[in-house]
Amino acid sequence: MSSTASGSPLPHPAGPAPSGTRAGGLNRAELRGRAIGSSVLAFFAFGWTVCGTSDLHSSPLTAALLTVAALASLAVFGFAVQAGRQAAHAPAGGDRARGKAAGRRFGLIVTAEWIGIFAAVRALDATGHPHLITAVIALGVGIHFFPLARLFSVPVYDVTGAVLCLIALATLLLAPLTGSDVLWTLLPGLGSALGLYATCAHVLRGVLR
Repeated sequence: MSSTASGSPLPHPAGPAPSGTRAGGLNRAELRGRAIGSSVLAFFAFGWTVCGTSDLHSSPLTAALLTVAALASLAVFGFAVQAGRQAAHAPAGGDRARGKAAGRRFGLIVTAEWIGIFAAVRALDATGHPHLITAVIALGVGIHFFPLARLFSVPVYDVTGAVLCLIALATLLLAPLTGSDVLWTLLPGLGSALGLYATCAHVLRGVLR
């Protein structure tokens, strides 16, 4: 995958969801944060699907995978809208000062992720190892989920991060062993997409139940 395909490395909530009163469940900010975050994850999951199928060329399998991914993303968007509407009836809660502090930490995490991925992509291009780019991006994305799990109080992000890191490492191990050039994009692309879709399902199930 070329370095331009790294446009999908940042699946995360679009803003902080500060903690608040949990007597009735999640507060308004938390519900909205999870709804927005799930939409963002679904968007990037589709991007990872495009990346994963990029070396399959035009085929019925490619069309089928992209269609399924598009429908899955649309379903997530629909459930996220429902969660956003539900947020209007939730207790306000939250702390504005903590929310701003969380926003700053979020910015630092994302900036560090972008810098790390950009530096890795440039280094791999310069040293003649562009085939490693997709797996390394997946690794960077996975790592950035660990601090987000604590920042947004979403424990499943730890699982998401671990899954993406394992997918990246599996690619680095299996692709050379099999000698398959397609596997360099297929495994991290589709594997990351599945991980993100599963995260969306888990988060929205917790919000809408």
